Amino acid sequence: MKKLFLFGLLLSQYLICDAQVNRKTFPLSREYKKSGFSIAPLATVSFGNSSTTKRVLDNGREVAYEEVGRGTWNAGLELGWYKTFEGYKVGDYFEAAVSYRRFSGVHYLEFDTLTPLATVNSPIDFENSFEIQKFSIALRAIDIAWQKPKSFLTWGFGVNYDYLFSSTYENEFPVGFESVSQFEDRHAVQVHFQLGYGFTVAKNIRFIPTLETPIVGFLPESPNPGLRFFDVHYQPLVIGLKLMFLRKDPVNCNAPKLNSMPSI
Repeated sequence: MKKLFLFGLLLSQYLICDAQVNRKTFPLSREYKKSGFSIAPLATVSFGNSSTTKRVLDNGREVAYEEVGRGTWNAGLELGWYKTFEGYKVGDYFEAAVSYRRFSGVHYLEFDTLTPLATVNSPIDFENSFEIQKFSIALRAIDIAWQKPKSFLTWGFGVNYDYLFSSTYENEFPVGFESVSQFEDRHAVQVHFQLGYGFTVAKNIRFIPTLETPIVGFLPESPNPGLRFFDVHYQPLVIGLKLMFLRKDPVNCNAPKLNSMPSI
């Protein structure tokens, strides 16, 4: 119920907006069609949290594990198709996209042994790493704001389906973790938020750098959309450099058709 409530709250933000496309951004005239394609190279990174766990062994000693996650840079590619609208309250344009995304990160583990006398032995550090590859399908509703003659702000929400088709990881410290199976969930459905700032670089080309991140998960069951590696969650961030291409309309399909000469 909490997931449905949050999703309804986000959707309501659209319904109170009276979206109107700026013709300087997307000139919906007889010269251009109302749909086109886009391409975006992607840079990916993630931000991990930290956690500390303490356990008491059979011999009475207490051990502490401190885990810290650090994301590393990786890459991807997205291909999209958009359709613009006028007078709709949901968004200025809708976008469907497919993408290949690769994420990687490092997991740092510090292992301390605490004796019954509370003296601490020298900690031992371990480093583990992972890399995953995903195929993603996204449906987005995008609104345009802060429009200027040659630039504009875009923002919107979308639903992403991710399929994890490859994952690799390396462990320096398997003791106590050998039973942990990483990246078991192949399928994920999440709500993403995307923010961008676009520029008119040519009459039929728009360049939009974007930032995208998941905000809530529906599948698997955990609402946390981060990538989990051991006990650390990594919040993904996707940076895109999107090029949107307006298509010429040589048929003038929006123009009135004259089937016969008017009678005099």
